[in-house]
Amino acid sequence: MNYSSKTSQKFERPFLHHQWAWLKENIYGLLFIIGISFLARQLAQLELLNGALSAAVIALLIGIVFVNTGFTGTWIKPSLDFSSNQLLKIGISLLGFRLAFSEISKIGSLAGILIIICVVAISFSLIIWIGKKISVSQPLTLLVAAGFPICGISAIAAVKPLSGADDKETGYAVGLVTIFGSISILLFSILQPVFDFEMNTLGWWIGLSVHDTSQVVAAASTAGESALDAAVVVKICRILLLAPMLLLISLNSKKTITKDQRKTFPIPIFILGFIAAAALSSTEVLTDGFLDTIGEIRNFLITAAMFGLGAGIRLNSIKGLGIKPLLLGSLSWVTLLVLAGFGTLIEIQFD
Repeated sequence: MNYSSKTSQKFERPFLHHQWAWLKENIYGLLFIIGISFLARQLAQLELLNGALSAAVIALLIGIVFVNTGFTGTWIKPSLDFSSNQLLKIGISLLGFRLAFSEISKIGSLAGILIIICVVAISFSLIIWIGKKISVSQPLTLLVAAGFPICGISAIAAVKPLSGADDKETGYAVGLVTIFGSISILLFSILQPVFDFEMNTLGWWIGLSVHDTSQVVAAASTAGESALDAAVVVKICRILLLAPMLLLISLNSKKTITKDQRKTFPIPIFILGFIAAAALSSTEVLTDGFLDTIGEIRNFLITAAMFGLGAGIRLNSIKGLGIKPLLLGSLSWVTLLVLAGFGTLIEIQFD
C-alpha cells in the first residue's frame, strides 16, 4: 500500500465513523420526519381537500403545529436541521429534472417567449422595489419576488438557501403563495362565466399570473382542456426561468461576501446540480419511468424539508414580522395579475 492510499484511508475512516455515529444518534428523529412526510402525502390526496393543499404545505403546517405545541426537543433538532438544509438542497437539484428547455418551442412564437420573460422580470423587479419601499426585510422580499412570478413554493425552496431568510420568513412566504394562489383560483372561476374569455386567452392569463403549478392546473381546469393546455405550457416556461434567476441571485449575493469567502466557488453546488438535471432532461434520453421516480423522490424530499422549515416557525415570533409582509403579498399579487393581463393582451396581437 502506497503513502497516498494510507493517507486516504486515514481521512476516510474518521469521516465515515462520524457520519455513522450521527445517523445512529438521530435515527428516531429521521424516522419521525419520514413518517410525517408520508402522512402529509396521504392527507394531500384526500377528496375533502380537493387538491387545495399540496403535501409540502401540509407538512409545513404540521411542523408549525408540532413546534408550537411543545413537542420539539433536543432529540429531533439535528434531524430537523438536516431536513430543512441538506434534504432541501438535494430536492432543489432534482427539481431540474421536471424542466426541459425544448418546452419553450411549444409557445409558438418568439414574441410569446419574450412576453413571458418580460412579465417575470418586471414582476420580480417591482416586488423587490415594493418590499424596499414598505420596509419588508430583504430575505423575505426576495422569497416573495421569486415565489409569486416564477413557480411558487418550489421557487421559495430554491431561493431560501441563497436569501439568508430564516424559517419564519420562509414559512410566511409559503403562506402568502398559498393564500393568494387560492384567491386566484377563486377569481378566475368567477371571471370566466362573467366575461366568457376565449380559452387560449384565459389559459395565458392564468399561466402567467398564478403562482404554484398545482394552483395553475386547478384554476385552468375549471375552464376547459384548451385553457389548461395553454396555461401549463406558459407555466412551464415561467419555471424554466428559475435557473437563470438562481444564477443571478447567487452571483449577486457574492458581491457582499468577505474577501476570504470569495475563494470559494461562486455558484452553490446544488444550483449546478439543478442546471445539470435540467440539461439532462432536455436531451430527452431519460425514460418517463425514470423521471416519474425522480419526481416522487424530489417531492418526498421537499415535503420532508417543509416539515423541517415549519418546525422552525414559532407563532409568537411571526408577530414580530408585523402586517407589512401581508401588504407585500397583496401588492405583489395585484402587480403580477395586472402585468400578466397586459402580457396576455399583447400576446393576442401576435396570435
